[in-house]
Amino acid sequence: MQWVLTLLLVSTVATHAETPADAIRAMVEAERNFFQTGQEKGTRAAFLEFLAPDAIVFRPGPLNGQEVWSKRQETGLDLVWEPTFAAISRSGDFGYDTGPSKWRANKLEKTFTGFGHFVSIWKKQKDGSWKVALDCGIEDIGSDVKPPLQLVTPKGAAKGTSQSLEEAQKAFIATAKLDFTKAFRQFGSNEVRLYRNGSFPTIGKKDGPELLGPELAGVTLEIMNGEMSNAGDLAYCYGKYFDGRTAGGYFLQVWQTDATGTWKLVLEWQQPRPIPR
Repeated sequence: MQWVLTLLLVSTVATHAETPADAIRAMVEAERNFFQTGQEKGTRAAFLEFLAPDAIVFRPGPLNGQEVWSKRQETGLDLVWEPTFAAISRSGDFGYDTGPSKWRANKLEKTFTGFGHFVSIWKKQKDGSWKVALDCGIEDIGSDVKPPLQLVTPKGAAKGTSQSLEEAQKAFIATAKLDFTKAFRQFGSNEVRLYRNGSFPTIGKKDGPELLGPELAGVTLEIMNGEMSNAGDLAYCYGKYFDGRTAGGYFLQVWQTDATGTWKLVLEWQQPRPIPR
């Protein structure tokens, strides 16, 4: 009878296994709880609660988020954000979301003084909770126009490997060193998202190159670290970039496999270093 009981238990677990659709809803709910905690307890408390122990934030380079936020005082900053796009891995353990943000010194201020878009990488923890593994964003122009929330779950995406991902990233870097726009077009997905300060994020291989402009003809990229989902279909990397004309800065790239198992760039973000004075 023992084997029967074991079989029943396994069957029950399988029946209640979380699907990618369940996982992405849980991830977005965690994002909303993150925001709500900030409204109720303050921005500092919210980040300390929802950042993973090894989470990365950029100030301007990559730093441990828990260390950064533990050293900050609660200022009363009113930071408002909302996810409008989210994607998840087939394994349901790894995803990212993005959306508009705005802020003001405190809730007594009548108007918001800053606007932007955030990008957060989320990772499911051993206890089943969702925590932010990496957080970054851009500053842009304020707008009250918000698209409806779009949830993207894998549809036939084939599994990749760490080796094939590394090969794709090396090829991107080699091409970008000569022509960044060409690399963006060649390795980007049809709905690749591009994030740059001063502009709204673009979607697709047409609008992205228009935002890049000819001044980004050649860019040197140096990967510092990254991570991949258990399903081998979603990954991110971050590091330094140098363009030969400015102080350079830092970048984030999110990669995802398509139906053939080919890695495609689905999101690219850059933040320049402050210009020395």
